[in-house]
Amino acid sequence: MQKSGLLPVVLFFIFGLTIKGQHILLDEFARELRRISTISPEVLSDHGKLLAELDVPRMLYQNAGQFPITGECDEDIWSIAKGMLTNESWATPWLDASAKPPPGIIYGAINWFGSYDMCLKNTINSTIPVGRYCTLSIPAKLGFKTPIPFSLHLGLCVPNSCNKSQIAQFLNSLLSNYSLEISETESYCQRKAEELEKDGWFWIAVTLCAVLGLMLVIGTITELWLYVRWTNLYTSTTSLPTMENNDTKSEGADDTSEAKDHTEEGEHQPVEGVSVVTAAKYPVMSYVEYRNYCIKQYRGLFIPCAYSLPFNTWKLWTSKSPQVRWPDGVLRDHPLTCLDGIRFLTMTWIIFGHYLMTLIMTVSNNLLVMSNKILNRWTFQVLLNSTISVDTFFFMSGLLTAYMGLNAYRKTHGWANKAKFWTVFVVHRFVRLTPLYMFVLIVYTGLFTHLYDGPVYDQEGTTSGVNVCKENWYITYLNTLIKSTAKCMNWTWYLADDFQFYVVLAPIFISLIVWNRPVGIVYASLLTVSGACAYFGISYVENYGYYSMEDDFFATVYGRPYTRWGTYAMGMILGWILLDYPSLPFRRTWRNSILVPAIGLGLASVLCLSVVYGPSEVAKTWMTHDDALIGSLYNALSRPAFILGVAIIVYLCATRWAEPYRWLLGWSGFRTVARLTYGAYMIHLPILNFCIMGSRSAVISDEIVWTTGYITYVVLAYLGAYVLSVVTELPVAAMEKYIRGRA
Repeated sequence: MQKSGLLPVVLFFIFGLTIKGQHILLDEFARELRRISTISPEVLSDHGKLLAELDVPRMLYQNAGQFPITGECDEDIWSIAKGMLTNESWATPWLDASAKPPPGIIYGAINWFGSYDMCLKNTINSTIPVGRYCTLSIPAKLGFKTPIPFSLHLGLCVPNSCNKSQIAQFLNSLLSNYSLEISETESYCQRKAEELEKDGWFWIAVTLCAVLGLMLVIGTITELWLYVRWTNLYTSTTSLPTMENNDTKSEGADDTSEAKDHTEEGEHQPVEGVSVVTAAKYPVMSYVEYRNYCIKQYRGLFIPCAYSLPFNTWKLWTSKSPQVRWPDGVLRDHPLTCLDGIRFLTMTWIIFGHYLMTLIMTVSNNLLVMSNKILNRWTFQVLLNSTISVDTFFFMSGLLTAYMGLNAYRKTHGWANKAKFWTVFVVHRFVRLTPLYMFVLIVYTGLFTHLYDGPVYDQEGTTSGVNVCKENWYITYLNTLIKSTAKCMNWTWYLADDFQFYVVLAPIFISLIVWNRPVGIVYASLLTVSGACAYFGISYVENYGYYSMEDDFFATVYGRPYTRWGTYAMGMILGWILLDYPSLPFRRTWRNSILVPAIGLGLASVLCLSVVYGPSEVAKTWMTHDDALIGSLYNALSRPAFILGVAIIVYLCATRWAEPYRWLLGWSGFRTVARLTYGAYMIHLPILNFCIMGSRSAVISDEIVWTTGYITYVVLAYLGAYVLSVVTELPVAAMEKYIRGRA
């Protein structure tokens, strides 16, 4: 084949998307889809045949004799080549296990996987497996900047005596005749998981898992012992006197979801109204009461009981909304139970976006078809604009912080008590978030690369971000301010911003509201306006416009606290309104019962739907929409507008003007999963990375694949969240409450 004949092959490589995009976030994903959509498949329609002729695996072995034998790798390749020439049965699988051109090349089939498992079993004239699977990346130089380089990925089965540098050097000398080059930095050769070197992070993670696993075993045994002891005492008692105080709060009775974010659930309460003598002589009490009594009497039990797997599972499963007295004097569910449903739906929205991002950018083999389908269907705007979902969490966090914090702070008097209040306020938040955060960080950093292997599984810690975690793990809650371009676990940027808002913005707002209400409202309003102005100003100056295509968009705009605190401030304002004005100034006539929710929900629908689906035409023809002013205005106002719509819904539900929505969003079935939201957020991307990067073959994406995969990963995320909760969150919350109670 002539050089000129293979020149069109080079054009193909602008269609490939390397898995270095594995750790991009949702806004970058949307921008990459738009880049891909500009590529016309007609450019390649005449060159599919040429692509098939570029048989790199065969090229490697057929040209083995052109290079001097200087090491074991060269000897093994030459032995395989000779075996192929003599038609040895053991030699054929080396080519068979390597990649072949797949169908649909001109529509984005960029992942040319071989047979990974066959490769590992290959031999060289013996019975000892010596195969090693390498994924080679052949990038192209484009005419525009991209945060994600474009490449074709080709699987090659080579002897395990070879490394990627040797293979890349060997093939580059052959491909140079065709103006092609293997990218050594983006290529990698896999090893069996058990063959990887185990560093300090690995042993720390293993030790941590072993210790926590042992604690769960001890806690469960202790729980069973207490239960058997209670059963024996109860069944052996003939005289069963009445408890002096039966309205004691059960440890299993939950507080208010995240509305009780600042008075955590799962804490041990001593049994009131029962003396030690009476309880010992007449063990007539519920199991929870007996359990709390034992923990109070024997202090050494509080740690193992905190790690009780059956009891913590029971607490999660039986979570109920607290009953509070409403302004009309009736005892009902807490007014903010509607946040349970919003929290769950928002989390599934985030999982949906990250799932499609990971699938399409990693193992999808119909990239062009999917990118055009997503951009040209208005229904897929829910994916392209799914970044707004994070603002819903900021809003809810600000709402709950103000709602709970204001109520508690107003009861605090004196400088010493106020100083203690704010100390506990910050420490409690840190204690609540950090154990689960650090557990995920340590396990992800130490074990992820060792758990599995596969054609695109990240064993080098680059695409998964593991190497970054080893260097920058300690930054955590400051990762949007310090080294923001090299975050450990990219998705934790939300936790960094939220923690900063909680310890800085919220105390100022609460203090100002108590001191001088108008000043506090002005402060929160300025935060809202300044956040939108910052988003607008940076977008306009940098000419980001609609769906920015610039590489530094995330570092300069998307994750920065000063562009995000606006929606958090809107939540704080609503928290104050619900606390001080828990009802609308309208009589509940039949007319108002129709007009008020109709107007409110109608306005909320217009705001939310216009933000999500409004830019659908822009998505189709985004190349012609280069008006920086209009685009920057959309960037700045879309998030506050969407959150205003959500705020209207929450207010109507909390004041009982939208009863059907309150019943739906406050459904008891949302209670448990809402409590698992934090864990689901932390674990869903490691699960996605593990499952999708562990794929043995490429995927032809379609709606059925998306739907089944989405449901699967939602379930897996919440199962993972359950494990995190019973291992870290609930035990720490129980111990914290016990310690604070004794203090």
